[in-house]
Amino acid sequence: MLIKAAVLRGIKDITCQKLHAPKAQADEEMIRVASAGICGSDVDRVFGKGAYHYPIILGHEFSGYRMRDNKKVVVFPLIPCMKCSMCMIGEYASCLDYNYYGSRTDGGFREQIAVKKWNIIEAPDESDTEALAMAEPAAVALHAIDMLGIKVGQSILITGAGPIGMMLGQWAKISGAHKIYFSDIDNRKLDFANEYGFLAYNGEAVDAAVEGVGVSSSLVLCLEALKPKGGLVLMGNPIGEINLSQNEYWHILRKQLTLRGTWNSTYNKFRNEWQVAVDAIASGVLDVKPLITHRFGLEDCERAFKVMYDRTEFVNRVMFSIG
Repeated sequence: MLIKAAVLRGIKDITCQKLHAPKAQADEEMIRVASAGICGSDVDRVFGKGAYHYPIILGHEFSGYRMRDNKKVVVFPLIPCMKCSMCMIGEYASCLDYNYYGSRTDGGFREQIAVKKWNIIEAPDESDTEALAMAEPAAVALHAIDMLGIKVGQSILITGAGPIGMMLGQWAKISGAHKIYFSDIDNRKLDFANEYGFLAYNGEAVDAAVEGVGVSSSLVLCLEALKPKGGLVLMGNPIGEINLSQNEYWHILRKQLTLRGTWNSTYNKFRNEWQVAVDAIASGVLDVKPLITHRFGLEDCERAFKVMYDRTEFVNRVMFSIG
């Protein structure tokens, strides 16, 4: 049987192809992919730093149907080695020898995929598959917000008003934040954030911040905005060198700030942020469907990536509608 897939063959070389459908191994299940979101890291692999190898099928944010029972599911994309010291304590996001659907091995930009049974999270029958495809950034955002320990009535600044920023804001609101500020160089994104009830940053001192861009100026803004004893989570993947002047560094010392890094999400038997995210999406507590601004079929994969890369029109989440 042949299936459609968006195949990356090199920098700026992505095309829809017909491939043989994969076959599940004993520890895997076959998934019919319904929806798959394009992450900023996918765009960088197509137009920037490239992939680990070629050809490869990208896509680590996807939902679908388990083919043996038609159950709606999402997939935790990280495949831990289950042998290293971090895996032994359930810290799979810090695995020392991991694999990953959509970056190190073929992912979800295709009609069918075989995935490890361990990586599958079942979703309620009434769930929307497009919304479920955003479970990955929702879980990542939840992980970052939980690190801040936001208290009821506190204020927060989030730099970067893209899809994950919008989810950060919603989780912050759920956690009790009273004022949720955003900073972004694109005023269209700030206008969009305002539709969620979020505010454009106005210079007010805040209790907490999430740096979600990965550039020096964004980090500096957070350091300057934080109140003494404030908390900062560093989330944005660095685009280049991150530099601080002496005066900017003083903010960390004199305000006695708490800085933490965040990576991926927690997925183990003691804490499953993916299940929390899936349940919040399914119930509507986390409102992610309005974040989808563009939808494409796999046959339009080149155009879908170009829309995200060119940024000539307002783009939030670009979604592949597959099956």
